[in-house]
Amino acid sequence: MHRGNTEHIALSAAAAAGIPRTMLDDLAAHARACGECLIMLDRKGAVMYHDARCAAFFQRYLVPLLGAPALTGADLGAASAAVAVSSPPTILNDIPGAAMCLLPWVQRRQLHGIMLLAATRLLTDDDHGRAAELCRRLGLEPASVLHGDAFPPPRTRADLVADALRLRKLAESFARMSAMDEEIQSLSAQLANAYEELALIEQISGGMRVNRDIADFFHQTCLDVMQVLAVRGMGVAFYHEQCPAAPIFHGEIDLDFAKLAHLSQTVLASLCQRRGWLLVNDVGASAEYGWLSGTASRLLAVPLQRGEHLLGCFFALDKIGGEFDSVDAKLLTSIAGESAVYLENALLFGDLHDLLMGLLRSLTSAVDAKDAYTCGHSERVALLSRHLATNIGLPPNEVERIYMAGLLHDVGKIGVPESVLQKTGKLTPEEFELMKKHCQIGASILADVRQLSDVVPAVLHHHERYDGRGYPAQLAGRDIPLAGRIICLADAFDAMTSNRTYRKALPLEVALTEIRRCSGTQFDPALAEVFLQIPQETFRTLLQDHDKQARALLELQQSLRAA
Repeated sequence: MHRGNTEHIALSAAAAAGIPRTMLDDLAAHARACGECLIMLDRKGAVMYHDARCAAFFQRYLVPLLGAPALTGADLGAASAAVAVSSPPTILNDIPGAAMCLLPWVQRRQLHGIMLLAATRLLTDDDHGRAAELCRRLGLEPASVLHGDAFPPPRTRADLVADALRLRKLAESFARMSAMDEEIQSLSAQLANAYEELALIEQISGGMRVNRDIADFFHQTCLDVMQVLAVRGMGVAFYHEQCPAAPIFHGEIDLDFAKLAHLSQTVLASLCQRRGWLLVNDVGASAEYGWLSGTASRLLAVPLQRGEHLLGCFFALDKIGGEFDSVDAKLLTSIAGESAVYLENALLFGDLHDLLMGLLRSLTSAVDAKDAYTCGHSERVALLSRHLATNIGLPPNEVERIYMAGLLHDVGKIGVPESVLQKTGKLTPEEFELMKKHCQIGASILADVRQLSDVVPAVLHHHERYDGRGYPAQLAGRDIPLAGRIICLADAFDAMTSNRTYRKALPLEVALTEIRRCSGTQFDPALAEVFLQIPQETFRTLLQDHDKQARALLELQQSLRAA
């Protein structure tokens, strides 16, 4: 029973005296080699640690007596209370057969406990009688602890003091080493955390392409941040009309749309009125966020801000295993800073993209307006090309470039005389040669626009044929750029299904039959097969959606010509 108690005592020693258990055991081994026993006391004289492997005299006789002053009359509490930071070694001989040296155990100029080094001393007849009586009171046979190996050779007073001072120096050395180890471990943990945070920021930065969808970027960022911050929920709310209207949220917390919208609005309102982050570690006690207490307990929010402009915010709910702190807030603020730069650039890119597409549509509308029967043709070809490019599995960025090429494929017709474009009968060979030049004229117009350099080959070669009998370069098969082959098919299909100066629009079924007939000669057979798999309803919807626009433009043209 007593052994179990002493092991429990030993386990608490490190916390009480600021000494790791392993260090105490090492010190105890040094003392044991000299026939002594290391004991650690608190400032009230209670035993916090003793060498569990020391001789039987110490373990079975001395240590129990230290906790039984009524048996010995020794007031270890008073002796310990008298020890101060600068106290010299104190010798106690209150227990028969034992000599004890008390030393203050000081760390960072604070008294953390008492180091007691015990040794045996010669037993006088009187001491032997008293020791034997104490043994009987403890239920021990005197011979089991007062003779032989159980009773180590006695130490002189001077030796005991010298050993105690030497042991304390060794303990101080161990303590310094332990403190250094702890500091190294702390620095290692900080470095590991810093590395993880930098890796996260680098990972997020790597996804900051201005042409990336804003919602897609923030969905992935929330998932990445949620893992590193170890939170149960991670979201982002936006405060800009060009951003996604709905907030984004990921996590295990059950937050329905109404609560998510309310939380987003409340957090954004809070951040509008303050600078820096918002940290609430007890939402139940918050007037603003108490309604959230049934769903989450803790909230951290940081602004997505550029200059004085609030673009949105990140918010995290319920850190797993603890409260949010300034370290969490600083990390999320760093991520928000990087993300705000991306968001601002993505919004600017969106503005520029919209401006460019508006200008391109204006240009193509001007080209289409030269011919009353081709109004909306460029937009329809662009949409058909986009649909076909998507169906063959091209990535979104390539699909959009093919859409742009479809818009611009006939831009060269701006250099073709209207008399040729609007002729109702068959073109003469000379007129056809003029018409054929629109491919090269279009490529020449776009050649100096660096941002459209990848579109030029499609504009130049959209009238090439798969069998090599097209123009302007008589390219064949896969030598024709893929975008050119796609636009060739979309252009021919729209031409067949639209009214022209020389004929009425063909029925949809007839146009599709013609696509199949010309597969492998005029058209890429693989593309033609995919095109023919598109449901006819898709084509009808596409044509209907742009019919009103084309008719309005046609009416405008006719009214202008009549004037």
